[in-house]
Amino acid sequence: MSQISGLGKERAVSGARSVVLTCLAITILDGVDLIMFGAVLPTLLEIEQWGITTASAGLIGSLSLFGMMAGAMLAGYLTDLVGRRPIVLACIVSFSLFTGLCAIAPNLETFGLFRLLAGLGFGGALPTLIALTQEYVKVDRRQFYNGVIQTGFPIGGCVVAIAAIFMIPAFGWESMFAVGGLLGVVLFVIAYRSLPESIAFLVSKGRHDEARALTQRYSVDHGAESGLALEESKTANAGSKSALKLLFAPGYRIATIMFPLITFFGLLVSYGMNTWIPQMLRASGYDLGSALTFLLAFNIGSGFGMVVITGLADRLGSRPVISVSFVGGAIAVSALTLQPAQALVFGLVLLIGFCASSTTGVYGFVGVFYPAAARGTALGLAVGLGRLGGVCGPILTGMIMSSALGADWAYYAFAFAGVAAAVLVSLVPRRTNAMHRTDAPVEKAAEPA
Repeated sequence: MSQISGLGKERAVSGARSVVLTCLAITILDGVDLIMFGAVLPTLLEIEQWGITTASAGLIGSLSLFGMMAGAMLAGYLTDLVGRRPIVLACIVSFSLFTGLCAIAPNLETFGLFRLLAGLGFGGALPTLIALTQEYVKVDRRQFYNGVIQTGFPIGGCVVAIAAIFMIPAFGWESMFAVGGLLGVVLFVIAYRSLPESIAFLVSKGRHDEARALTQRYSVDHGAESGLALEESKTANAGSKSALKLLFAPGYRIATIMFPLITFFGLLVSYGMNTWIPQMLRASGYDLGSALTFLLAFNIGSGFGMVVITGLADRLGSRPVISVSFVGGAIAVSALTLQPAQALVFGLVLLIGFCASSTTGVYGFVGVFYPAAARGTALGLAVGLGRLGGVCGPILTGMIMSSALGADWAYYAFAFAGVAAAVLVSLVPRRTNAMHRTDAPVEKAAEPA
């Protein structure tokens, strides 16, 4: 009997691992495509491609983020209506197709349009993947696995930083976008074959036979929300209430306003740094290879931060862990204004990347704060509206870099954003502690400390 029980647990772990690895693969390619512009930007400016300037580069860098904002909100809402799987597949098609087309863009305007349209896929994928992952993994590890799948972004950034050092001199900047588009085709096939639908969604729509089939295929147990969704009839009733109404029900409405503000400041730092750090450090006397090395360091730090911060949030609570991380990042970025030695700069960039991943913890915080029936919409609003910070970050940094203020004032702006995010995290209202269940009514939702 114990052998059968052990086999069941092993199969459950294997099923959850399949979902996590597929979602991770998607975020890796998402990260490759998203960070690619920052990697090719120094080259575009050096050769004056299409007459690009630092100001217009900041605008182009923000266009994909405008698309991400719209894509996140739209996909987050639709995923609670039509399911997780079709939305993810549509997002893969979007960011892969238009990233590939960037390689053959005839002018700056068309290039910017392609970046905007690719951003729809970038933005839509993330809230949907977080919602799906948190439903298949064990309840007490939801924030950690949210961090695991989001390590795909810095992994993708590392791949881009390394590839750019060799590919741009040999094949030109266009090769980066062409390869990104081709990888998207491969990923679509993998996701189409292996990515499941949300069991909680199927149950809420009365599709119990499909839900039971997925439960058996992925060996889902009662330790995950998906297992509880099929067992408890109350989950189906939760789906009858509008996700938007759940978000603005008593106990949620203040948090629904606070979370987008937190991600605004967090993404202002993250995307401002990811887009401009190679050029900022190059302006300080580093060659292209060294500048891209710092981009690599930033993304390595981000990868470690995503796993460590979200893992600690599961154990110590989201508020203290995320707040301390934001403050730590503000201190580290301020230290760059002291013009330390190059070796210390490398360490500071690693630390800044680590702390910049605090936004990943915020997404996990959102995921466990809301019930499954409204999770996609909540994440879509937090990620989508928060993207305004990602839009403002590259534009603000570009304006500062083009002015007489220089890089120091860009660092001060990033530090202020980190402190503001930490304060807002501490202001998210606390909820009464209860069971971590997808069928928990609004007034008894689980409390993420």
